[in-house]
Amino acid sequence: MMKDPHDIIIRPLITEKTMSLKEENKYVFEVAKNANKTEIKNALEAIFGVKVEKVNTVRQLGKVKRM
Repeated sequence: MMKDPHDIIIRPLITEKTMSLKEENKYVFEVAKNANKTEIKNALEAIFGVKVEKVNTVRQLGKVKRM
């Protein structure tokens, strides 16, 4: 069953750090937690019509904040 590419790619992450990565032609997106690298690559190619060379993934928890 083929997933919709827009269900896999949630949104681009726009921060100072990701803007500096843009110079190296690296882009950062928030993706579905259950998506694998192949699904992410196919979704990006379908949405943006580009050739994806490599996909790096990171699962990171948010910082714990106290009040």
